[in-house]
Amino acid sequence: MNAILLTIALLFSINTLAHEHVKQGEFLGGKIVDELPNWFKATFMDFSEDLEEAADEGKHVMIYFHQDGCQYCAKLVSDNFHDKNLVAKLQQNFDVIETNMWGDRELTDWQGDDYTEKEFSAKMKIQFTPTLVFLNPKGETLLRLNGYQSIEKMHATLDYIANKTYLDQSYASYINNLKTNKVGTLNAHAIFETGPHMLSRSEAIPAQKILAVFFEEPNCKECDDFYQQLMPLKETQDHLKQMQVVRFNALSDEKLITPAGKRTTAKDWYEALNLTYKPAIVFFDKTGEEIIRRDAFFKTYHTHEIMTYALTGAYKTQPNFQRYLEDKSDKLREQGITVDLWK
Repeated sequence: MNAILLTIALLFSINTLAHEHVKQGEFLGGKIVDELPNWFKATFMDFSEDLEEAADEGKHVMIYFHQDGCQYCAKLVSDNFHDKNLVAKLQQNFDVIETNMWGDRELTDWQGDDYTEKEFSAKMKIQFTPTLVFLNPKGETLLRLNGYQSIEKMHATLDYIANKTYLDQSYASYINNLKTNKVGTLNAHAIFETGPHMLSRSEAIPAQKILAVFFEEPNCKECDDFYQQLMPLKETQDHLKQMQVVRFNALSDEKLITPAGKRTTAKDWYEALNLTYKPAIVFFDKTGEEIIRRDAFFKTYHTHEIMTYALTGAYKTQPNFQRYLEDKSDKLREQGITVDLWK
C-alpha cells in the first residue's frame, strides 16, 4: 500500500512540476494609448447636459468607447485623431466624449439614469472597441460604427452627420452613392452557396447550421484584402466549412428571403441591418437570431475569434464578445500559446 501511495505522490509531483514549468505564452499586439487628444470635451459625464450644450452650439455628440490595450483604438487615436483635416472637422461640428468600456467613472445618461462606464457600455451593447456612437439632441442614436474605420471613411461619416443628411437618407444609401465604380464582379470562391437564397429559419423549423452572410461590393480594396490575406487561411476555411455560407453584392437588387422569412433584396437587407462596412459578415444562429457581426476592419485573430464565438455557442453563456476574447486569450497563454492581437 505504501508503495502505491508513493507512486501516486510521485506522479502527482511530476505532473505539478511539469505544469509549473509551462512557459506562459506571450501577449503581443496590445497597445496602451498614453494620452487622449486634449480637444476631447471636458465633461461631468451628464449626457443630458452635454447634449443640450452641443445642440446650442449647432454640434452633435460623438461618444468614443475604448479600452486599454486595444490596438484598433490606438490606431484610431494615432491616425484619425491626429489627422489635421479630420480633427478640424471634428472640433467644428462635434463634441467628442470618451468612455472606457471597462471604466468605473460614474455618469448620467440622457434619461437621467446613473451608471458606471462599464454599466453604460453594457446598456449600449458595446461589443467592439473602438465604437463610435453619434447622437441627436434627444439622445437617439443616429449612427454607430463598430470597430476601426479609415480616415477617408470617417470624413464621409462626419459629413453625413454634420450636414444632417440622416434626415432624408440612410447611411448605407449615402455611402453607396459616393462610390463611383459600381460595376464589376466579386471575388470568386467555392465556399459560397449558389442562389436563389431562401434563408428562413425559426424555432419551429431550425436550420442545421449557423448562417454566415457576407456583404461585399465590386472594386472594393478592403474586400480584395480579405480574400488575399484571410480567406486562404486554413483556419478561416475550417470555420466556414462548418457553416452555411452565402454572399451578396450589397449594391445589387438580388432577391432573397431573410432568416426572419422576409422577402427583400441584397441592397435593402444591407441597409435594414444598419451595416457600415464592406466586407461585412453577419452570423445568425439556427433559429434566425443574429449572433454577432464583423462590420469593420479586423485582422486575423479577431476575425477567427468572432467565428469561433459563433460556432462554439460561447455567445449563449458570455453575451459580451470582449469578455469572451479576454478569457480565451488568457487560457491560450496559460497553455504556452502566444496571442497576437495585431496578427
